Amino acid sequence: MTIDQLSNLIKDPNIFGYLIVRPFGLILLSLYNFVHNYGLAVILFALIVKLCCVPLAIKGKKSMLAMTALNAEMQQLQKKYANNRAKLNEEIQALYERRGVSPMSGCLPQFIPLPIMMGLYYAVQQPLQYIVGLSSEVIKLAQLVGLDNLAGANYTVQIVIAEKLNAFKDAAGNFAPDVLKCLADGESIFPMDFNFFGLNLADTPSIKHPGLIWIIPILSCLTAYLSSYIMQKMQNMPKGNDAAANQMKMMTMLMPLMSLYFAFILPGAIGIYWIFNNVFTCVQEIILTKTLRGKQEAKQAAEAARIEAEKQAKREAHKAAQKQQSQNAKNKKGDK
Repeated sequence: MTIDQLSNLIKDPNIFGYLIVRPFGLILLSLYNFVHNYGLAVILFALIVKLCCVPLAIKGKKSMLAMTALNAEMQQLQKKYANNRAKLNEEIQALYERRGVSPMSGCLPQFIPLPIMMGLYYAVQQPLQYIVGLSSEVIKLAQLVGLDNLAGANYTVQIVIAEKLNAFKDAAGNFAPDVLKCLADGESIFPMDFNFFGLNLADTPSIKHPGLIWIIPILSCLTAYLSSYIMQKMQNMPKGNDAAANQMKMMTMLMPLMSLYFAFILPGAIGIYWIFNNVFTCVQEIILTKTLRGKQEAKQAAEAARIEAEKQAKREAHKAAQKQQSQNAKNKKGDK
């Protein structure tokens, strides 16, 4: 690899890099310094992101449960306006407005992990810039480890540099003076260990070269299927809604395949993030559904009891009025 090729790969961050990737890199750096384990830092990062998104997840789950509660009325409208699509859409929108339901609000939490995964990808792919916080010093470090050792690295060149630099650390785990000379004043660097239970999370699994790291794509696929399956079960779709059921089944099959594909083209650290994001999603889905559905059913039961009490009161009032009317009629006859 030449200096020009290296310079084309190592560029100053753009707006996305400054606003998203660098903050993610700082979070990963803090977690790595805390637990001293790269894989565990990524797992804790996934947990923190999931916890931060809980308010949005609650809002989305409430919307989805509210939509499920409207299925019976939706089916009646579909039967009633089967031959009038425009009127059906109008009535459905009116139903949403009456019940205060937004069909799109439940989709937002499902799209949040995508930009997060992109930001994490760049932080993992370019650790010297986004985690350590270096800039032009990366080229000097590349020259130190030898440009010949970077041949074919391309977009993972910073990962390779970070790994090669570990050869310059002493028994105490500190870098040799040659490494420190490459840094500008005020800059610092530390050895990065990408190993996690025998897996190098800086490596990208290859479909052509089977190995232990294949466990990451496999678990990514399995946990994605489990996540989709649990979400489908928690939806509790009523019988007769074949279109929605088929759509859920399609997502249950599509998401695992997408997870498998991406886990084979991205560094292992991204796969670890996706695996534990799926696991945390399963736990969150079960807890939120049971909690919110229980509250919803209690609220519906209370509302049904209130309506029944009002009806009973009206019936009692009607009976009392009839009894009073009958008594008044008897009194009139007695007076005569």
